[in-house]
Order: sequence, then structure tokens, then C-alpha cells
Amino acid sequence: MKPVSKAFKRLALSHFLCEEISVLNRGASYDEIITAVLKTGLKGSVAFRVRRIRANITPEEALALETGLNRMASNSQGFIVDLENPENTVEVVSSDGCLILGRRVCSSGRRSVMRRSGGRKPFFHPSSLKVELARTMLNLARVRKGSVVVDPFSGTGTVLMEAYELQASPVGLDVDPVMAYSSLKNYKWFKTLEVCQALGDARRMPFKRADAVVTDPPYGRRASTHGSESLRLYEGFISEASSILNEKGWIVFLAPSKLPVERILESNGLKIVEKYFIEVHTNLTRKLLVGSRRHA
Repeated sequence: MKPVSKAFKRLALSHFLCEEISVLNRGASYDEIITAVLKTGLKGSVAFRVRRIRANITPEEALALETGLNRMASNSQGFIVDLENPENTVEVVSSDGCLILGRRVCSSGRRSVMRRSGGRKPFFHPSSLKVELARTMLNLARVRKGSVVVDPFSGTGTVLMEAYELQASPVGLDVDPVMAYSSLKNYKWFKTLEVCQALGDARRMPFKRADAVVTDPPYGRRASTHGSESLRLYEGFISEASSILNEKGWIVFLAPSKLPVERILESNGLKIVEKYFIEVHTNLTRKLLVGSRRHA
């Protein structure tokens, strides 16, 4: 499980990784749940934690179930209950009429990632990319230790700081002097001064190569395209990204859902590998595109 655990710790949209024990009906008794766990032969102390997904049960019901399980387990032979520092945490997840039981293997890196969220930055902008989404995009770009990661719309530096945390070599570019220079405050604050930040146009990148281009081009009323019409901006940036990506390079970026950027990727020798939709609000849905060289 070590390689899996190591990979899981890079994640920011997940909380913990579990090894499945059993799936029971939501109405399962305490005895049925505890018996299912006993059959695994867990060694060492244990604590039961109950989670809700999609408000499947009320907070009060979840608390009552967790309290009841721990109390009954403490009175059962074969269990040593330790709520403070258990050797085994048994997660009981209530979702869609089921109780999913699992032994927690490890936690993700979400907590440490969220320490770099927007409100904690010395320099913040309303259009800034959420830190957990930035980490997700870097993972989708297959960023590894030593990867050269370019963000040509670097803004407040969110992508670059997360790339640094993954031990990559981050390089940022922004056409807005305020963004380019003010982002240095964030690098200093989070001790990521090894980030390379430049002032320049994403359609004329002064870089020779990159292993990944990960970025969030400006959109909406709070962001500025500095006079460039959106589709032309994407055409220029994707063309430049294609020219600097190495043979096994990846490009990951966001775009308004109605903007036909897919054909721009294809016309520049890039294939779409994955696509996801993110609802920002009622009138705006964005798409997250993952592309690579056609032969990658």
C-alpha cells in the first residue's frame, strides 16, 4: 500500500483513503457493524468515526451512531477502544442508503494544501484559482519531482506555489505588472522564493520547453483579458503552449463551457484526454481540459 499512500497524499479534493471492510444496509444494527469489523482480525486499538455524504443522515443521527458503536465496542471482547490515538480508525460512511465500512489507511494532503488558501495570502484577488483546484490540475498534468511547470496566466501564483510543494520547477508569466510583482509577496510569505516569475504575454512565451502547462486564463467580470477577445487569447496561448511542451508534455487549463477551445487544441497537435465540468454559479459553468501530445 506504500506507493498508493504516497500518491494519495498529493490529493486535495479527497480526505482519506480506506481499505474496504464491508457494505451494509443503512439500518444495520450496532452488532452487525461490529461483527463485520471483528471478522477482519484487526490488531491494536480502534475508534469508529461516522461520516455523512449528501446529508444521508442528520448530524444528530451520525453522532448517535458513532457514540453507540464506540460504547458497544468498548464492551465487546476483541476490541480496545482508544478515541484519542487509535491504531486503527474505522470509517463508517453513510451514503445512498448504505453504510460503507473501511479501515483508514492514510489521510490526503488536503489539510496542508488548504493552509495556502486565498484568505491566508498577503496578496489576494477575487478571480484567484482555488488552491485545491490548482493542486488537482497539477496532479492531472502528471507533475513529478523536477518537472518544469509553466503557468502563463500566473496571477497570484497559486499554481506555482502548489507546483513548488510537489518539488517541481515552477515558472510563471503574467501580462499584468500588478499581478506579476504582487505575487512575489505570496512567494515570500509561503517561503517559495524558488518560483521563477516573469512579466510577459502568454501568446509570446519566452520559454524553450516545459513538461506541463497548467493555468487558469482570465474570465468573468473580475478578471481582465487586457483588451483581448477570449477566443483569440486561447488560440494564442494554446499555440505557444504546444510549441514549448516536450514530447510527453501535458496541458491542463480551465475555460468557459461554451467556448470551443477543443478544436484549438486539436489543430495544434494536442489530443483531449480528459474533460470535466465545474459549475461556478447559475449562469457560468467552466470546463477543465486535460490534453497531451497525440503520440504521448
